[in-house]
Amino acid sequence: MRMLIKDRNGIATMEFALIAPVITVLLFGFLEFAWVESARSALESSTMKAARLIAASDCPANRETQMIQTITRGMQHVPSSDGQGVTIKAVSYGSSFGDVGEPEPFVDNPATKNGKYDVGETFTDVNGNGKWDPDMGTSGSVGGAGQVVSYTATFRVKSLVPWIASRFGDGGPDYPIKASTVIRNEPIFRNTGC
Repeated sequence: MRMLIKDRNGIATMEFALIAPVITVLLFGFLEFAWVESARSALESSTMKAARLIAASDCPANRETQMIQTITRGMQHVPSSDGQGVTIKAVSYGSSFGDVGEPEPFVDNPATKNGKYDVGETFTDVNGNGKWDPDMGTSGSVGGAGQVVSYTATFRVKSLVPWIASRFGDGGPDYPIKASTVIRNEPIFRNTGC
């Protein structure tokens, strides 16, 4: 028995067997992280490029289509897991960048004075939908001439290592990524009937 305790043959094999799974998971995790961040970077740069392009577009009628096409070209090397590619959400906000993401103005009830909108309080319906909104923008609108517009592009990146995604992602074999940008449309559209 003492001979077996003192025997050091094969110790390197045992140490490797203990740390190999950890190193493998770390390596695949790093590769997965780099892949997703590369896709996020491509989506962000494509979204900004598309927004700049359509802000100066001569044809406001098809700006959203132009944006999707431009982003899709920029993301062609990144496979989408759902096969749908890029989706765009546009929200327009008057002429001020300061309005982006802000709630519609309201008069706080002196009885509650809680700093939050409560049903029944007077408010200014900026987007004209007949109700108070925590974001005063008009959803689904690419805005008119000179208006500020927020674009959010969403894309589902296919995982390189699905078992990493299922354990560390949102439970599926992919990762949802988003990129947002805010631009002001050109003050004059030259061609409105394109």
